[in-house]
Amino acid sequence: MTSSPVTIKVQSAGGFMGDSARITLNDQEIGFVHYSRGLNVAVIDEATGQPLVCTTFDTFFPGNADRFADLIEQLPSGQIVAIAVKDEASANLSQGAKRACQSLGSRQVHCLRFRTSWALIGQKDAKPGIAQEELSDYSDVICSRLLSVSADTVQRPSLGVISAGVNQGNFAQITWNKEEIGIEGGYQRGLNVVVFDRRDKTQAFSRSFDLFANPENADAFAQLIEECSPEHGIAIAVKDDASVNLSERAKQACESIGSRLIRHLQLRSSWAIVGYKDRSENLGIEQLSHDQVVSLRLWI
Repeated sequence: MTSSPVTIKVQSAGGFMGDSARITLNDQEIGFVHYSRGLNVAVIDEATGQPLVCTTFDTFFPGNADRFADLIEQLPSGQIVAIAVKDEASANLSQGAKRACQSLGSRQVHCLRFRTSWALIGQKDAKPGIAQEELSDYSDVICSRLLSVSADTVQRPSLGVISAGVNQGNFAQITWNKEEIGIEGGYQRGLNVVVFDRRDKTQAFSRSFDLFANPENADAFAQLIEECSPEHGIAIAVKDDASVNLSERAKQACESIGSRLIRHLQLRSSWAIVGYKDRSENLGIEQLSHDQVVSLRLWI
């Protein structure tokens, strides 16, 4: 088996130092749909150097810190995690989230302050102090790590989801290998849903559910989710607003695919999720923000 070098580079600038974040593999942007305030996180396979997850956690909203901790806790030992702070990540950063960072080898996470720049390349179950990390209250920071990985791997397809409430851009998009998945009638106000088959990666169903225009659409959405099987994956992106007329049945349907934030959805919030009816062997990812665009990408 042949090997090849892969350089991971993480750049972070807090709100007073440039307000930016970037994570690259061999100087190529790793695949984020959108960098946002808070923790921008990439999970990378330690054997192949291929990305597995790119997502953002706006920790200004408290529930996202716990979702970040959930993601890290579910990762197998040895997987590499790159983190870049954009703007600010210290507000509401829970003790569970800090312990998750420690489990990646971080020693500096407890020094994170308001609008601090922080870049980390860690590895699951590493001892504190092992991770490459840089932190500064006064400037942007960069850290990097060189991997020697298998050169014989095949790139896996990726699923991307982006959501912007009406005050954040009024936009929703779901992509497959960076190509937009079409929804009949286009992406509409409310819940934009794509159901795909996890086995052959084919699209099974797509539809928009405008809950504001017709409250009955909430239960129609719930019925769709209830009828999905464990072989299905579900991607959902909110455009404009999906909180008005969101029924209890619809909320329970979202929880059945792994959502823990759906009951925090407010008027015109941004919300994106990729979830599964059977979550025992799959990592569902979810993002919510009341004033930011949210996004995620998973390599399936």
